[in-house]
Amino acid sequence: MVPLKPLFVAAAVGIGTLAVPYGAALAQNNNAFRSAEVVAGKAERLGVYGNVQKDCTSGPLPTVRVVTPPKNGELNVRSGKLKAGRISRCPKLEATAQGIFYKAKPAYTGIDEVVYEVRSASGKVESHTVRITVKEAAAPDAKPNPETETDL
Repeated sequence: MVPLKPLFVAAAVGIGTLAVPYGAALAQNNNAFRSAEVVAGKAERLGVYGNVQKDCTSGPLPTVRVVTPPKNGELNVRSGKLKAGRISRCPKLEATAQGIFYKAKPAYTGIDEVVYEVRSASGKVESHTVRITVKEAAAPDAKPNPETETDL
């Protein structure tokens, strides 16, 4: 089994982990392509990125850089904490993390796309291309989903 460096927490609308083995090249690049569906005018989380050390403490946050901004909305990076229990090997940790949120223009429907890079403290770079399908806003009486709008 290969020993692991601190875990780099990454997610696409959820939480997962990406382990970086010791001896990995510092400037390795990974490319991720995915799609997402969002509602016009509503902020939706596209991903969560953090750094969890072996001793279950938060490490230095990765750097997020927008490569291609959306044409029909905005992309925001928000810092915050993950709720305890979100990382199975560190169930009591409220890890520091950054969330990437997309919000389409209120009247827009159609396809948008964003590209952003996430660089870990070790120098590992992940390029994320997200093709976003923007749907018409729901009726005014629809209840918001607080998990996607505010939580990391």
